[in-house]
Amino acid sequence: MKWNRFVGASLIALLIFATACSGDGTDKTASAELPLIKETDHGLFYSPDLPENVNRVITILSEAFESNYSRIAKLFDYELSDKTSIYVYTDKSEFQTMMGRATEGSYVASEKIIKVYTPANLDDPETREEYTDQIVHEFVHAVIQQINPSVGRVKWLDEGAAYYASNQLGKELQRRAVFFDLPTLEQLKSPDYFDEAGSAAYFYCGTFVQYMADTYGADALNRIVRNPKQIERILNNSFEKLYEQWKIQMSKPPSSL
Repeated sequence: MKWNRFVGASLIALLIFATACSGDGTDKTASAELPLIKETDHGLFYSPDLPENVNRVITILSEAFESNYSRIAKLFDYELSDKTSIYVYTDKSEFQTMMGRATEGSYVASEKIIKVYTPANLDDPETREEYTDQIVHEFVHAVIQQINPSVGRVKWLDEGAAYYASNQLGKELQRRAVFFDLPTLEQLKSPDYFDEAGSAAYFYCGTFVQYMADTYGADALNRIVRNPKQIERILNNSFEKLYEQWKIQMSKPPSSL
């Protein structure tokens, strides 16, 4: 009798596991600490907020996510095997306490989860653009860090690619009149550059990635993402010379970039 009870319990546990992992292959129980608010073709959106308080925000974010999904997957020649899990918080204090630092968005590679703070009201067009851009930016991180986890340690490439591929760079170029605070080569390569320069670091690293993509092609950029240490061999150019060529390009009017 004990053996029969054991077999029965084992079969029930196996059935529960199979059910949880069925469908598209995404284990939705992996994010069970937050309620699932919305599932889309490629995303799973979770939030600690009540659905009626966060439905509109998540609808806006999910539309931005889905409208950019195929473009980014194609750009980096990569298709994610599972749906992307996205945690959405509308309480900034709660979000930053949970993250343990002052940030509004992050891709947590160890969990394969995008975590973002987004205001509960996105009716203002500028606010909406800022936070829909953020979700796309973090999705780029998710893609390139799943392609190659070591990209996260190459800050200029990781953040530059995200700023470039999310189209945040293109929007900022339309607003820029001059470039007066170009980083030195040492600054560009240093992870501390982002702490020192803030938003300027994202912008200039984005232009550096764009310069590589425009000059050498998307295939070269993809090879660099997959093997950053081989950048000089891939481009048949030294990093120092690449930097100097980029500086020359940046001396041109923003409208020409």
